[in-house]
Amino acid sequence: MRDIERLLVVANVVGSLALGARHDATWFLIPLAAFGLYVVLADRALRRRIGPRHWPSEGFARFTFNTNLYFAVRHIGLGALLFALSGTLASLVGL
Repeated sequence: MRDIERLLVVANVVGSLALGARHDATWFLIPLAAFGLYVVLADRALRRRIGPRHWPSEGFARFTFNTNLYFAVRHIGLGALLFALSGTLASLVGL
């Protein structure tokens, strides 16, 4: 999972910087879909591993889901900030 998270973060940063310079706002749909898919699939994989033992592991599954959701929201916000900075710098330079 950590390898997938690293890939998502790097793709988000590079994409936000590159497409922010081009002022391409449709970029925001890609990180939203990618991070949303990551959160849902990670939760399903964990719940599949837990199996029928709901009571002792349900709290851990909720904790992990919320942690992954915070990860996604944090990096989508970071991507939006980088997009805005990149777009502003590109406008100032005249690209």
